[in-house]
Amino acid sequence: MSSSRRFEEKIINLGACKCGVDCIKTHVVKRGKIDGLTPEKFVENAEEESILHLIDVDFYNSREMNFGVYSELSGIFELWVDAAPRVVDDVMDVLVSGADLAVVNDALLYRRTRIEDILELTVNVALKSYNLDMIKRFQVLGGKKVITSKNIAVRLSSGEIYLQRRGAICKWTQEHQD
Repeated sequence: MSSSRRFEEKIINLGACKCGVDCIKTHVVKRGKIDGLTPEKFVENAEEESILHLIDVDFYNSREMNFGVYSELSGIFELWVDAAPRVVDDVMDVLVSGADLAVVNDALLYRRTRIEDILELTVNVALKSYNLDMIKRFQVLGGKKVITSKNIAVRLSSGEIYLQRRGAICKWTQEHQD
């Protein structure tokens, strides 16, 4: 089985979060489809979702972004798009194509790409990181949304903190500490 297929199955098989707090369901975008559905069918079948977290598997694997999908869903949903941006231009491409928020994973950024440069361009970015120092720097520079682990979240005192959990991104609350 290819690594692309394993990555996609890992995302899909996480299942829905049952933590009972504000969660944004994660959806896989691949070959112009969302969770295997055309954008039109996806919209028809969408459950009371207003915000979508989209992981663009094609861009992760082959650097080909699903611009058409974002464009079709933009205006219908608030889009948080994780397309593995590696440079500032990738972040801009995600936003210009219809995303409301670009999810930036600090582990995937090229060495010459600085978080400062991204935040200079836009504040419409969420940092996905498991590095406490990087998260604190992001927040000092004006970054608001952070996606991280429970172990890091308990050490943060400000900002909008989210956890990646069972097929969703969930807003960090005291309930998650138990």
